[in-house]
Amino acid sequence: MASVYIPVQGTEEEVRVALDHLPADASDILDILKAEQAPLHLWLIIAREYFKQGKIEQFRQILEEGSGPEIDDYYADVKYERIAILNALGAFHTFLGKAEKAPQKEVHFKDATQYYNRASRIDETEPSTWIGRGQLCVAKGELQMASDSFKIVLDEDGDNFPALLGQASVYFLMGDTEQQHKKALECYKNSLELYKRALRGYADCPAAVRLGIAFCRYKLGQLDRARQAFDRVLQHSRSWTCKQMKLVKFAVGWRK
Repeated sequence: MASVYIPVQGTEEEVRVALDHLPADASDILDILKAEQAPLHLWLIIAREYFKQGKIEQFRQILEEGSGPEIDDYYADVKYERIAILNALGAFHTFLGKAEKAPQKEVHFKDATQYYNRASRIDETEPSTWIGRGQLCVAKGELQMASDSFKIVLDEDGDNFPALLGQASVYFLMGDTEQQHKKALECYKNSLELYKRALRGYADCPAAVRLGIAFCRYKLGQLDRARQAFDRVLQHSRSWTCKQMKLVKFAVGWRK
């Protein structure tokens, strides 16, 4: 049974919190976290556990409380965890924006932008914030701005895995929207190179990387190699069933 321990101020005692028995009312946990001025990494652990359990409102409540002005004042010297909380909220609202319809979509995108802006004011060089901004721009269809964000990270660390995947997806989407065939092919080639680079650096990468390679090869007309790439998705990922892969192949025009 996984647990976290919240230190009780002024004593050597700790409050044990069982992560698989978190209270339905997150206020109970928040009262303890605030009263004991608990380290922010514990706020993050508890929020993420709520999220994993599908308790989204509790997840949101913990993070919103953990990003309030009182927290900013008391934890002013704690940069990484404050940024992580703000970026988690930015990613959360980006996800909601993708799922919602206008005008609610724009409200979530605006909230995400504000959280990323706050994170940047703490440290404008933090890679995870730029990656989050890039993902937000992709969700909004602002592909060039997304590319600019991912490139800022890759210019400092060419092997940053999330930035590689982000930039690869941007190139692919640019290829889909490009009217000139030659330019579209160039975008797919750039996307393919980044997916391959990600695969070389991270052999245990998610199936999405190999799937990206397969789709790039398909778009480039390399059908045999695309089929091989699709087959490797099945070989390396138990989460993909034969039925799912047949549906993917059918979607791109293959019947076998």
